[in-house]
Amino acid sequence: MPGAGKTTVGRYLAQLLGLGFRDTDDDLEHDQGLKLEEIIQAVGPAEFRVIEERVISAIRFANQVIATGGSVIYSHKIMAQLRQCGPVVYLDAPLSFIEERISANPPRGIAKDQTCSISELYRERTPLYQQWADLHIDCSDPFESPARLAHRIVSESGTLLSADTLKRDHHSLT
Repeated sequence: MPGAGKTTVGRYLAQLLGLGFRDTDDDLEHDQGLKLEEIIQAVGPAEFRVIEERVISAIRFANQVIATGGSVIYSHKIMAQLRQCGPVVYLDAPLSFIEERISANPPRGIAKDQTCSISELYRERTPLYQQWADLHIDCSDPFESPARLAHRIVSESGTLLSADTLKRDHHSLT
């Protein structure tokens, strides 16, 4: 979900694991020459997801923690690619946190129909995030820092982030 903390936590996780960091929203903006919200306004959410799938599926991830946009969850192709390369971590932030973070940082590129509320989007995407996640991280503690969340991802991952899996290409945050 937008506002879950994927980029912020991802940077800490990459540093902790000694890996690079990549935010696929940056790749989309670079490809289109526009900010996310400008892309979505120009082409609409459905076409945005087509562009997102094309751009992300062309990336060859290596030795990176990847933060994706929340809408990648609609693409089986992208999610299968991410899962094939490494564990997918779901940052499960409560709706109230997400709404607060989104309202504190507008404008924000969110691939949704204008008539769809954040709570509707949350209800729609949550089962998909749960389906694809190799590791589910509860982010409901408002006092837990992004750095502490990164440490918790490592400690709760068990063998998902062992020495053997760190040799794989990347680790994704959805």
